[in-house]
Amino acid sequence: MSRLLARTIVPVAVAALVAFATSACSDNTLSQLASATQTTATPSTDTFTGTLSQNGAFTHIFTISTLGAVTVTLVNLSPNTSQIVGLSLGVWNGTACSTSPATGGSATDIATTGTTITLNATAAGNLCARLYDVGFVTAPVIYTMQITHP
Repeated sequence: MSRLLARTIVPVAVAALVAFATSACSDNTLSQLASATQTTATPSTDTFTGTLSQNGAFTHIFTISTLGAVTVTLVNLSPNTSQIVGLSLGVWNGTACSTSPATGGSATDIATTGTTITLNATAAGNLCARLYDVGFVTAPVIYTMQITHP
């Protein structure tokens, strides 16, 4: 009876251990911010400014060295603070800012002054924030964007 029990329990225990170990792995650098445990690193703030033209876009790349909350805030749009633009936060893949949910990114096509996106970085790496015209920019818009990250 003990041999039968050992043959049954050992494979089940091994399978459970393998399932648990692989479920904890992920290639995503970002994930939606929830009540996840984060490191308590002193955050850095990067400020970017520029002029967004009709049909234009700007991608700002920044590097984080530890996991934690990453927030992009559209601080100002001038001359019209209620100008509608697109704003995204994602992972820099070497050629583009990947903001798909599969990589943990996020985007909104209805951003105005004061809009923020906050995500949780689960690994160190290169991230990016992108500001873009979604079809409402008719005259140049001066913008200020701040990114707070670990």
